[in-house]
Amino acid sequence: MCNRGGAFRAPTECQIPNAEFLIAKRAPPRKVIPMSRTTSDVTHRSAWPLLLLVGAGSFFASIEHAAASPETADPGAAVSAPATASEKPSYLNGIRETTLPNGLTVLTKEVHTAPVVFFSVYYRVGSVDEEVGQTGMSHLMEHMMFKGTKTRGPGVISGTLQNNGASFNASTWFDRTEYHETLASDRLDIAMQIESDRMVNSVYDEKQHQKEMTVVRSEYEAGENNPSVVLGKAVRLAAYQVHPYRWETIGFRSDIEHFTRDEMYAYYKNYYTPNNAVVVIVGDFDTPRALAMVNKYFGGIKPHAVQTHFLTPESAQEGERRVTVRRAGTLPDVQIVYHMPAFGDPDRYAIDVLETVLSAGRTSRFFSDLVQTGLASSADAGDFGLRFPDLLTLSASAQPGHTAPELEKALLTEVERIQNEPISQEELTRALNEAEAGYIFGKDSVDLQGWELGENAMRGDWRYGETYVENLRKVQAADVQRVARQYMVERNRTVGYFEPIVGGATGGGRSVSAGSGPMGAHTAGPAVQAPSAVGGPSYFTGPIGAANAEFPSTTDLSAGQNAVGSVQHLAHFVLDNGLTVIVQENHANPTISMSGALLSAGGVFDPQSKRGLARFTAGLLSRGTHSRSLLDIARTLEGVGASAGVSASEEYVSLQGRMLSRDAPTVLDVLSDELRNPSFPEAEIEKARTQTLSGLEREKEDTGALAQIAFTDALFPAGHPYASPTLDDQEAATRSFTRDDVASFYEGHYAPDRMILTIVGDITPSVALDLVKKYFGDWTRKGNTQPVMIADTPLPSGPVKPIVEYLPDKAQVNVLFGYPGQVKRSDPDFYRVIVLDTILGGGGGLSSRLALSVRDRLGLVYGIYASDSASLGAGPFEIEFGANPANADQAIAEMLQQVALLRDNGATKTEVQHAVDYLTGSYPVTLSTNGAVAGQLLIAQIYNLGLDYIQKRDSYYRAVTLDQVNEAARKYLNPGIGALVIVGTYTGQYAAKAPGGGQ
Repeated sequence: MCNRGGAFRAPTECQIPNAEFLIAKRAPPRKVIPMSRTTSDVTHRSAWPLLLLVGAGSFFASIEHAAASPETADPGAAVSAPATASEKPSYLNGIRETTLPNGLTVLTKEVHTAPVVFFSVYYRVGSVDEEVGQTGMSHLMEHMMFKGTKTRGPGVISGTLQNNGASFNASTWFDRTEYHETLASDRLDIAMQIESDRMVNSVYDEKQHQKEMTVVRSEYEAGENNPSVVLGKAVRLAAYQVHPYRWETIGFRSDIEHFTRDEMYAYYKNYYTPNNAVVVIVGDFDTPRALAMVNKYFGGIKPHAVQTHFLTPESAQEGERRVTVRRAGTLPDVQIVYHMPAFGDPDRYAIDVLETVLSAGRTSRFFSDLVQTGLASSADAGDFGLRFPDLLTLSASAQPGHTAPELEKALLTEVERIQNEPISQEELTRALNEAEAGYIFGKDSVDLQGWELGENAMRGDWRYGETYVENLRKVQAADVQRVARQYMVERNRTVGYFEPIVGGATGGGRSVSAGSGPMGAHTAGPAVQAPSAVGGPSYFTGPIGAANAEFPSTTDLSAGQNAVGSVQHLAHFVLDNGLTVIVQENHANPTISMSGALLSAGGVFDPQSKRGLARFTAGLLSRGTHSRSLLDIARTLEGVGASAGVSASEEYVSLQGRMLSRDAPTVLDVLSDELRNPSFPEAEIEKARTQTLSGLEREKEDTGALAQIAFTDALFPAGHPYASPTLDDQEAATRSFTRDDVASFYEGHYAPDRMILTIVGDITPSVALDLVKKYFGDWTRKGNTQPVMIADTPLPSGPVKPIVEYLPDKAQVNVLFGYPGQVKRSDPDFYRVIVLDTILGGGGGLSSRLALSVRDRLGLVYGIYASDSASLGAGPFEIEFGANPANADQAIAEMLQQVALLRDNGATKTEVQHAVDYLTGSYPVTLSTNGAVAGQLLIAQIYNLGLDYIQKRDSYYRAVTLDQVNEAARKYLNPGIGALVIVGTYTGQYAAKAPGGGQ
């Protein structure tokens, strides 16, 4: 139910962030991992065909089950194993398949690495089950399942889950619809109560239907803002002539708006039945007890035969098809699709290897032949892994100066090459190693394990993932060549072009602002004195945070306190050169995750005339060292299925790594080489420059990116690290960077003095310390690196300043409201403000005041969120949402009113308690992976929160009182000041106030 923008190409979910957490969108693993094959990240998209039933209402009237009415179920009813074919075991690798007498399939897997459990219900219904006139019904039905049952009113389901700290969501896809919760193990029964209740007792109130229809329409409109999404829809419609895979799960807008509540209710009553569902439970539970609970809550639900309609098979394509989309935009896109066999076909393994060879990582052919040559900004090969015959999609986005025909020619050249020449043994081995590593990484999370089981069950066999690597290892180079020759042929091909209308997109310059004067004369506040030398400080007033606090060399924090299971102890070290190392053992899975920060090299140190130099420099570290080329680095990491990355934000350089535990020396060797010995090859600098400029060009058609730039530009003085230069300014700066600039910045800011590295997973502190010393111990400290210092920005005077940037051909506008925040991560008010934000617009995004009013009551938006960016400095307070241009003014008015009501009248005791329950209850769920623990340990070190922060964190929130929250509301909520940014095809009241009408 959650989407913060982007294309709706694959089912996934996102968590609403607060100042402690980054957005955590869970996208399916890449190519050869046996899960969803898409590389996009979005939310659940629904749609599935249905044969409407005559008299369905009376037929289902007798099928009642109340999860809240235990007397309808017999807890002692027998639980039987399923009747499966002899070659398909009901128990495999710790996974047990059980079938209740009513036909409900239950998949269980005990994983006792953390006190959390993943629970989901998958239904065999999706857009493939819909018919024209009903497209999008499965998806809207999924939304309606949150709108109430006979005993739980609108908002109760979301509120209950939020108050119990659950991470929850739902999604719809071509072949299925699912609902899931990840929550503390002792609250598993709450998820079962809710899911069993809404399996049969959802009420589908007509008023709620009409409101939710507008919410889904808003979601549809968000996708229409993205040219590549629109192109994907057109290509799919051309590639499929009769099969219902031809429409996206979101459906057609006219169908979303016009099918009736009764049609949808009959659809729900047909498909939502235990014999058409699979329950998946993975995590910290006891199987006999869990099965008894499933039987208690689901066993009394009566099954019925599911009525379906015939799915006309897609005939073999007999000639190339072509489609072109023309609308406002900046750069061309191309998609080429080929029909391929269904899930379970042996050829799919060879196709997975083919996709990996073409586009997985920097060792891929697409990267070397399309991206590195300056032709494409991105290129990909993938499929969705669907139950029925699917599409293999090749896609590419042009860099400036290149055309769609050039992209098509380059993609087809790669196809011909793989048809004419077998792939190398190195390419084959790398694909297999990536698959094996991905399988093991997937065991780090109960969510990923649960999703894989559910997805594969819906495709045809939950066992698929358990034998995937074994079967993939049977693939030979000749098999890859054969499938390329068999399927990737002209007669089986559909080609789609997105051709931007010249001059259609207008982003890149300054926004038009009410009262700001002529276009391009936007005033953002007083300028800051620019530094005189490259690499010098540009915006400092005072230090925030100490570099290295004093701690004992090792600290034992296990003793049942840590949120992560199977933990031995946590150790802390500071090397002689100042590098801080924190190690947390967790031997539950043979993987290691690393997080790190270099607090001396972030964007805060950019020279004023070279904004973006820190990011550019960090991005170049992996493009070559004195002993390794870009390709050498990529081959080393990708050859073992590992990853390591360096990137810069405003405040610091971030380090990330993930590897099998056996490969820790390899990853640390590469990471240290990048950080200590970059060579900054001129050729790679030019390639990086071209790719950066291409990304900036694409942002000119991105309403969300343009809104964020205009927003921060309006709030912070020129030169402040939180102020965003315009796209035009960013382009100019990028073009100006020289190798000397990069080398000078590196020499001035890269050193171990203020570096932190957290290592979590299957490794002992002594081994980890020895490795870090080996690769970083002799890195000489500089001794003169400056601490991060970010100036406070005072609140502006009122009234709210509207800023409108008009972009044509956008179905949805992006809206941002806010002002300079007044809270840093180190402030005593931090926890009070996070509770306040949760009440206003956080807490999972479904139960906040803004969500309940703007989204649920008025149906004006798909999602609306409020947050304070409190870090080393006080970032902005902001509220963001997307809306139909016609609804934007009403949504803005309601949003401002809700802010004023909370400021003036305060929160209630119940709201505060629910917010605290959510923030504390969800924390163990958050810490269920090595990567998450590494991130939290890093946060604790950056902000000097103490090594025991993970253990103490919840107590800080539980200490927050109602009076403190209401005091924070009066102090920090300011609905009458700041900036209101609107970007898109908007001509409402705020455009009229801006010079030039906002266009």
